[in-house]
Order: sequence, then structure tokens, then C-alpha cells
Amino acid sequence: MKLVVEVVEAHDLQPKDGEGSANSFVEVDFENQRSRTLTVRKNLNPVWNQKLFFPLHNPENIYKQGVEVCVYNERSGGGTSLVRNFLGRVKIPGSNIVNQGEEVLQRFNLEKKWFFSYVKGDIALKLYVDPDYKTTPTEITDAETLMTN
Repeated sequence: MKLVVEVVEAHDLQPKDGEGSANSFVEVDFENQRSRTLTVRKNLNPVWNQKLFFPLHNPENIYKQGVEVCVYNERSGGGTSLVRNFLGRVKIPGSNIVNQGEEVLQRFNLEKKWFFSYVKGDIALKLYVDPDYKTTPTEITDAETLMTN
């Protein structure tokens, strides 16, 4: 059994690259498990259409858990290092998680992390439980690669 967080798109993000755009990616945290999407370059309205999978260690407690979704801008920090700038986040209660087959597109306004930060835009997600999902070796490798980037 897995939680599936389908990161669909974001709209009207804050420009952060110094050229009026952003190189954005999304990082999802569920029960101290993190995974991230690929980076969409030079776009304030990025489309990912990417599914992130999280094993459910305690399926009966899923509706008491929350999911944190953060949007970042990726930029080069010089050399081979990458720096990420915060673009916004949303904390989603477990009550927004549905069963497979019932999933609907949900849109959330991005929120600030700090009082003085400026955030704008929203993100569209689908959150659902897949009871029959079996992880393939390729998906495990992909998830591990994304988690270490």
C-alpha cells in the first residue's frame, strides 16, 4: 500500500532567477520520507505531471498524518553545487487524501515559511492511496536518485 502524491502543476510562481522566471521543482515530505520532482526550467507556470510514491507504514493512521509540499527554485551555486530558493509551501491534512479511483485535482495557495518572505502562486496536486501498488526496481532507483539530488 502506497500514498501517491501526483504533482501536476503550479501557477503564477514568484520569479527567482534574476531574469523574471524560475527553475522550479517540488519536494514532498510524508512521515519523514522525502521525494522530489524533476526541475522545470524557465517557467512561472510549470507542469510536472509526476507521481511520487511513499510506503504506508501505518495505513490506518494516514488520515491523521499530513503531507508537506514545498516548491523551490533551483540555481547554480558555482561549481557543481546547486542552491535552492524557497517559492512556497502547503501543509495538507490527511483528510484531503482519498482512495484510488476517487482522486480529484486539488489546488492549494502557496504559503509563506517565514513572516517576511514573499510568496505567490498555487499548486495543483492529487493525493490518494493505492492499495495494490507494487514498486518496480526501476521506480525504487528513480526515487532514490531523486531523493539524493
